[in-house]
Amino acid sequence: MTLLSLPKTCPSKESFMDKKHRFVSLFHLVLLGFFPCQTAFLIAAPSDVTWREILTIRETQEGLLADASSFPEIAPPQSQAVEGIRSYTEALADVYETFDDPPEAHYFFCTIYYTPRESGFTKERGFNMTPTKPRGLSRSFSSDFVKATSVEGFGRMAENSGSSPYLKYDGTWGYRSRILGNRNNTLQDRESIAVHRRNPLFSPGVRVWILDPALYNTFGAMRYQTADTGGGLYRSQIDVYWGEDDPLGPGIDIWRPATCDVAVRWVVPVLIWK
Repeated sequence: MTLLSLPKTCPSKESFMDKKHRFVSLFHLVLLGFFPCQTAFLIAAPSDVTWREILTIRETQEGLLADASSFPEIAPPQSQAVEGIRSYTEALADVYETFDDPPEAHYFFCTIYYTPRESGFTKERGFNMTPTKPRGLSRSFSSDFVKATSVEGFGRMAENSGSSPYLKYDGTWGYRSRILGNRNNTLQDRESIAVHRRNPLFSPGVRVWILDPALYNTFGAMRYQTADTGGGLYRSQIDVYWGEDDPLGPGIDIWRPATCDVAVRWVVPVLIWK
């Protein structure tokens, strides 16, 4: 069986494809000289299509991700923008079209808080795994998990305590069946915010629009609900709730969720509508 035959060429003028085929054939000869066994299978069968044919193939307009509207079909629910898949500028324009007279903008710096998962604290990742028993409880947890929970307010335990999956700290330690805000309400991932308890701008349930492109691209929303307060917050601070997550790392990173790219945003315009 003949494995290779050089293409015939016109003595007067070669086409681009003829030159390409001749170059490929010579390249195969070189390969056969150095690697005869390994390369024989590469050229045993002729090519089904040419490069020119490949270049003329049009990109299909059908399939799983043929257009942006098909993306929500495979995206996790928490990754979908509340307003839909739109750019920040489009969403911002819609916000201002909502009001005949937009409310006055106030300026805050925004931070992130979350519910750390105990399963994310491991010795292999460098966390302090020294058993620590919170005051008033009979159960011990790793030192870093207790430290993170004492700041974040709630932590997701690896094993439930009775029917309660959460360890809580609000001045005293205990267990809870859900993650609570300041009014016995349940915090909503990527929607609830915490503010200083004495900030007069925020009444219970007030609607808030945080106008920051990085937060919009990460959280998928501009509109948030005041659902929590914190004595350790500044009056000029808004703490945005991310949800349950592993810690980013040991040290100071125990207070950062692993899958959130935002840590702090400075001088953020915020619309508050009562």
